[in-house]
Amino acid sequence: MKRITKLSLAAVITLASLSTVANANESLSDAFTNGKVKGEIKALYADSNFLGKAKSDDIAVIGGSLGYTTGSFYGLSAGATFQTSHVLSEDDNNGVFANDLDASGSVLSEVYLEYQLANTNIKAGRQFIYTPLVSTAIDGKSSESLLKDSFEAYMLTNTDIPNTSVSLGYISKYLAKTDGTGDLGESDDISATHDDAYTLLLKNNSIENLTLQAQYLKMNKESSASKDISITYLQTDYTIANQTLSAQYVMSKDDNQAAGKEDGAAFGLKATGPLGISNLGYLVAFNSSTKDGDVNTGIGAGTTDTLFTAMPVNGGGVPTRANTDTLVGAVVLPIAGITTIGYLGHSWSNGGLGDVLATGAVAIYPINKDILLKVNYEHAELEHTILPAGIVEGNTDVTRVYLSYKF
Repeated sequence: MKRITKLSLAAVITLASLSTVANANESLSDAFTNGKVKGEIKALYADSNFLGKAKSDDIAVIGGSLGYTTGSFYGLSAGATFQTSHVLSEDDNNGVFANDLDASGSVLSEVYLEYQLANTNIKAGRQFIYTPLVSTAIDGKSSESLLKDSFEAYMLTNTDIPNTSVSLGYISKYLAKTDGTGDLGESDDISATHDDAYTLLLKNNSIENLTLQAQYLKMNKESSASKDISITYLQTDYTIANQTLSAQYVMSKDDNQAAGKEDGAAFGLKATGPLGISNLGYLVAFNSSTKDGDVNTGIGAGTTDTLFTAMPVNGGGVPTRANTDTLVGAVVLPIAGITTIGYLGHSWSNGGLGDVLATGAVAIYPINKDILLKVNYEHAELEHTILPAGIVEGNTDVTRVYLSYKF
């Protein structure tokens, strides 16, 4: 069903007010005239035989986005992003793409006001957010899709402290990519059991070549039938001789889970950089979850990529399982303008869930500066995977082809 998602009344009134004043104020009119437009036309094909089903699922989708940002008028600016998605063909045997690609319609994913005063920035309204614990789908990661999810939020960022960024956020609504039934998502509570959330993010690079960041997220319960969720995230990145060494730690507490499963925690290590042989590069990452409960990585499609060992296609669902260790290695090989990434990942669990072995490749070819072709393939062998139907075993092969034109 094609439709435009309703805007919040406050956002509509505010933008209408700005338009009215613009007719009478030359400077404000210039802010709109000098605004910037950017967009993308995107086509995507995906095929998956989830857990070795007799029939694969496949889908072809086309759509894109169109965004506009005004110029600044005494520090005040506004922006909006429109997205559209249309399913061209679909063979939906197992519902694999229901929450990802299976959606036809149009939506205003961003409509916000932004104000900059000295070193303080305030952004209010529907917007994309990219932080470890609150994140929109990320291009180039497993969360990438034809559409991006977004949030209705108030974000304040201050950089008065030297080499330090402090961000405070209140997230009131979440707009998912789809509604799971063939239509686009609608702005709603951040989850089925939680109304809204608060977050605090700190970043510091006072020490040369070292970046530190910490984030805290509190998800507020919807009713007395549910309980709050709190998550803490820490990350360090240190660069030496073109090599980047990173460490992360995430700890979640979710009292909605069964007794003994409330606490989840994981630490991770990662090394990336050139190999010193031609233009070869590498990535080695390790995550270990150390508690009896699954690790909650936050809100939004992009948080499936928060852990270092998230797979390029299937994401980081396996590494977030309780008492699970995951090791991933990748080699980057640029040849004749095509960047090819081959990778191998192995996950083993101490909780009786069994091993997961994944292999795959990503090929990225920029046809020109505006057109990009990308092909992802991943083969995963799973044992003792828990689904609503029970414990199952099987292999999964997923292929994704992206073609995009940005302007």
